Amino acid sequence: MAENNDEQPKKKGLSKGIIAIIIAVIVLAGGGAAAFFMTASSPKATFFQAEKNSIEQLQHFAETRYEGEFDWYEQSMENPVSQNATLGVNLEGLENEEFVDPQMIAMLSNAELAMNSETDMENKQAYMDLSVNVAGMNLDGIAGYVEGSDVYAELPFLEEVLQISDEDIGSVLAEVDPYTFTGNESLGIEELVFENNGQLLTDEEKEYIQDEYIMFVYDELPDDAFESENEDVEVNGESISAEKIAMNLSEDELKSVITSVLEKMKEDEEFQEILRNQFERSASTPLQDPEVMQQQIDTMFAEFDTAIDQGIEGVENFQFPDGLQSTLWVSDDKVVQRELVASMAPEGEEPIAFSLSGGQLLNDDQIYFDHTLTMGDENVEANIGLNGDFQGTGESVTDNANLTFAFDDGFTPVQFDASYTGDETLDGSARDFDRQFEFTADNQTVNLGWTGDSTYDGDQMSSNNNIAFSIPGYVDNVSMDVNSEGAVIDAVEGIDTSNVVDLGAMSAEELQQYFQGDFNSQFQQWLMQFGM
Repeated sequence: MAENNDEQPKKKGLSKGIIAIIIAVIVLAGGGAAAFFMTASSPKATFFQAEKNSIEQLQHFAETRYEGEFDWYEQSMENPVSQNATLGVNLEGLENEEFVDPQMIAMLSNAELAMNSETDMENKQAYMDLSVNVAGMNLDGIAGYVEGSDVYAELPFLEEVLQISDEDIGSVLAEVDPYTFTGNESLGIEELVFENNGQLLTDEEKEYIQDEYIMFVYDELPDDAFESENEDVEVNGESISAEKIAMNLSEDELKSVITSVLEKMKEDEEFQEILRNQFERSASTPLQDPEVMQQQIDTMFAEFDTAIDQGIEGVENFQFPDGLQSTLWVSDDKVVQRELVASMAPEGEEPIAFSLSGGQLLNDDQIYFDHTLTMGDENVEANIGLNGDFQGTGESVTDNANLTFAFDDGFTPVQFDASYTGDETLDGSARDFDRQFEFTADNQTVNLGWTGDSTYDGDQMSSNNNIAFSIPGYVDNVSMDVNSEGAVIDAVEGIDTSNVVDLGAMSAEELQQYFQGDFNSQFQQWLMQFGM
């Protein structure tokens, strides 16, 4: 058979994973504390400075209103703390439901779960014990302790304490099931318990992205794409004298900026290392062989340059027929109204139009916003509306917010609505609150209420919460009570480890002998007290 030398390999699009991580990295860095330090008074500088100031005002509002909660979080990260919590449920609203045992409902409604914990994040120590009271029967003596990568478990029927180190988990699993596990697996205990603070980027990585990319994009945008004039706007019934700043990028200018960023990424080894770190942090899963994960990431980054080249080619062939128009109305150095319009589509396809518009008022005592996002073409349209008014950071606050989503493709329209109302009073460090959520879809409504009180006072905290759930006409009077108290302590006490069985040091045969012997014997004796 003759070879077809004219056959070309199929082009691959830019990896969705790489695109997502690139976007996430830049948004996280830019949204957290964008380093737009600009002393110039040009329309371009004012445009971006207003966005930065608006983000910072939102952060300041939240940190001021919930200062005690933020302070307690910092205490728990920097000092050893203890926290005791109890949980109970009320399931009376399910008694009349079919296939539900009323006796079981009554038993669970009178049950209580208690959890006591101690943590020292800096010294990597964490302790928790559990007790359950059901139908007058109390089950306690269940405790766990983590110190670094070592895990200890205390069970009510065991004289000894079970121990296993994270680095031994893979070898134990491989002993038990060598066909499934390689021996290199781990749970990542230290990272999971002590290092997962919700931040994907380190401070150094954020600073690098801000310096090298946020400012790079700023510099790449042509100065003459920005125009400024004075214009009055009405926001939330208030007439505001504002500076209207319009950024108008043509299709070629928009493509040029995107392409320049991709080209910079291709040559930037430090940025690629940051991307690699993000993949490692986000892709890592418990009991995954780190060598296999590393091979997968290495394979991905071996094709990084090719993926970027394909992305650049894809941008060149992509349609942005109207370019990008983004207009901000700025007052008091913050955005009070915005409008963004664009349309895009792959080559040869009908462009989809996007528009974002709305007003906002951001200050120390109020956060007001009303925005609408619309997208679609002549056949399909989707609308997302988000509005809210959060008033007060002093002794009394009232909040409301609404989210609407509507989708219509001419066949099966979809409508979803969510609303939130909140009332809070603050007396010193003591807060009382009533927060109500309502979700409606397909003419069915779900209500969720969160009421209670809390006190965050320096090195102590307490919180009492009732979370109620209802579906009108179906479920009512179902709720959960969660109450907790916390305090800064001198050190984590942990558990007595003088009598330890190290599971990680055992062979498969030794593990089998232990669990079928001593472990099972003590378990059976313990069950006898319950008549089992």
